[in-house]
This record gives sequence, structure tokens and C-alpha cells, in this order.
Amino acid sequence: MMKLNLITFASSLASRESIFTDHHELLDAISEKYDVQYIFPEELDGIMPEGATMVLVGSGGVEEMVKANIDRLPPYVVLIADGLKNSLAASLEILSWMRLNDRHGRVLHGPISFIMQGIDDYAAAHEALAKLHGKRVGVIGKPSGWLIASNVDYAAMRERWGIEMVDVPLDEVVEGYEAVTDEVQDITDQFINKAVGIKEPSRDEVVKAMRLYRSVKGIVERYRLDAFTLNCFDLIPTTRTTGCVALALLNQEGIPAGCEGDEQTLLTMLAVQAATGEMTFMANPSKILDNAAHEMVFAHCTIAPAMTDRYIVRDHYESLSGVAVEGIFDPMDVTVVKCGGKNMERYFISKARLLECTTNPNMCRTQLHLRLDESLDYFLERSIGNHHVIIRGDHKQRLETVLRMLGANATT
Repeated sequence: MMKLNLITFASSLASRESIFTDHHELLDAISEKYDVQYIFPEELDGIMPEGATMVLVGSGGVEEMVKANIDRLPPYVVLIADGLKNSLAASLEILSWMRLNDRHGRVLHGPISFIMQGIDDYAAAHEALAKLHGKRVGVIGKPSGWLIASNVDYAAMRERWGIEMVDVPLDEVVEGYEAVTDEVQDITDQFINKAVGIKEPSRDEVVKAMRLYRSVKGIVERYRLDAFTLNCFDLIPTTRTTGCVALALLNQEGIPAGCEGDEQTLLTMLAVQAATGEMTFMANPSKILDNAAHEMVFAHCTIAPAMTDRYIVRDHYESLSGVAVEGIFDPMDVTVVKCGGKNMERYFISKARLLECTTNPNMCRTQLHLRLDESLDYFLERSIGNHHVIIRGDHKQRLETVLRMLGANATT
């Protein structure tokens, strides 16, 4: 049973016993699922207890008390209020004061089932943030020249996310590639045989792509990287192949791997993995098909084969060389997400329906025709960079929770 700390505030007119009596329906539901530790203001010693920690608003009249203890509460304050004893009114006043003072948080209020879902999301988000802490994130080669708004402040990421950004020279990839010779025959055969087809590349081209995969994987192991982004385009002249397969296979192995040195999208992929455990697809918003219906195509040349329903081995679209992956999916629900900004302070999330996979010869190889819930005005007026991240299934609520707890705000 997961541990849950409830920092409990109530008016001086209420006894501790009355708190448990008055709110027994909600508290009974919580205790059925969590190992609850109740902490009262006088017991706060400045050290946050281990585990997910939220605030139970037991009555009205606690606004000044919460204000006085705000620095001893979690950075993101979740106020749980069932509405009894003026708890909702007090929570709204507290939330308003927090916003005026640049503190992040929200109120959990509604039917008990809704409150419990919110508690579950925040408990899972707390675990996700713990998973991020201490991660080593590699930037292999400098970001591609056209990514003029996709880097991050390394110091801010250390402070806000608890991760370490590590620069790795691109030359090390080339050296590793040249050192790999013929020990990739088995994985080459496996990759080709599991595909439903192979179009442009020869087997020799796939072998070169696998040599690059082995080189990049060696760097991941040598630098102890938990995720990385690769300036793949700068490798093409020196290795005569593309990084699409390397990224695809490492994503499949649980190492978030992004293209073109895009730091913001890679960190989005890392946060998504921590929150959901799902593999991610980094893609370009390539074409709006119907603004009113919120339909558009996202495309890129690399995707984890295990994320697809089936795949075809292709060449890389822009260079017409190397090896890429054309992922094919059956219709399903997906989530589109991007967190960005120098300090990863903004995010966009939308549920979407994957309608079909298109085969436009003037786009990258994996092409997803989506119908988004959110308006496409976001992409045309306030988009967070170019690349966005797509995952299978509806994870909107969970991802919003995690990104808010990381200090990001929704685009407006």
C-alpha cells in the first residue's frame, strides 16, 4: 500500500477527533487505498516527509495558518476539500493567495470518485518526479542549426527537475562507428525479418545503420546516460548513414532518444516515460488538413518498432540515404504533448484520435493523421517549438499533473 502524507489544517474551534468524524466518508475512501499519515501544523519541522504529500483542508478559517506554513509545504500544493465545514471556500482563498505569490497548486474537490482519481494522479506524479531525480541526459553534438528555440538552461534543469545535462562530442560517435565492423549481422537480420517490408535500403545500408546504433549505445553506456538527443544530420557526411535506426532501437530499449539535438523535446520524452512508462514518438507537425475539425499530420523518420503495429524499412526522407522506419498503426487514441521553454516552463497537451497512417512522398516516413481535441490555433499562434511528442493512449490528466508539479504552465 502506497504511503500518503496529509498535512491537515483545521480551525482552532475544531478538535482533531471532529476532523475525522466530519470528513469520515472521504477519509475512509483514502485510507482504503493508501497508508495515510496525518501531520498537523505544529508537527511540521521543515523536513518534508517521504512519499506523496498533500494538504487536507478540514474547515474554514485556516487561510492564515496555511499562509504561515507555506514554506514548509511541498513546492506544488494540492488542497483536498470535500466541501464540508467551509473547506472549499477556504481552499479557494488559499489557492488565490498562492497564485498571487507565485506558488503552484490546485484544489481537489468534487465527488469522492473524482477526488480519489486526483489523489491517484498526484501520487503517481510524485513517483514520476522521483524517477527523474538524478537522471543523466546527454546532448550528443550541438543542436541542429535550424532549432533556434529548442535548447534549455542546464542549471535550471538541475534545480527544477533534478537532472544532469551532459555534453558529448559528436566525434566520439564517429570513432565508435568506425570501430564497429561485422558484429552486427544478427541484429541486422532481426530488424529486417520483423519488418513487413523493406523498400529503398539494401542490406548493406542496414548494416551501416546498425554499426551506428552500436556506437551510440556504447556512448550511452560509457557516459551512463538515461536519455539523450543526437545531432543526427551532422553524422550523415562522415558515417554515410543516418541515426534513425539507432534512435528507434534505443527508444525501444527504454532509453528516450531524440533527434537533431532538440533538448526540450527530449526532456518531454523523458517526463512522459517517467509518468506513463510508455514509449514516445517525436514528430514534426507536418500539415494541417482541416483547421475546423482539428485534423493534421505529424511525421518523422524514426520510431521504436515495438511502439508500432507493424513497420517498413525505408530510407531517410530528407537525405534519401541511410535507413529510416515507417511505422504503421491501426486507428486508436493517442496523446500529443510538448513541454518547452528555456526553463521548461510551458506545456501543451491534447487527446487525439489517430485516424490513419498516410504515405505522402513529401513527408518523413512515419506519418500519423490525427484529429486533436484541442484547437490547432495553438500550433499557428503559440507553438512550443517544432517537434512534439505522441504516445499511445489517453494520458492527458496524468501528464498535466506531472508537468504542473515540474513548474510548467499550460499555454494560453
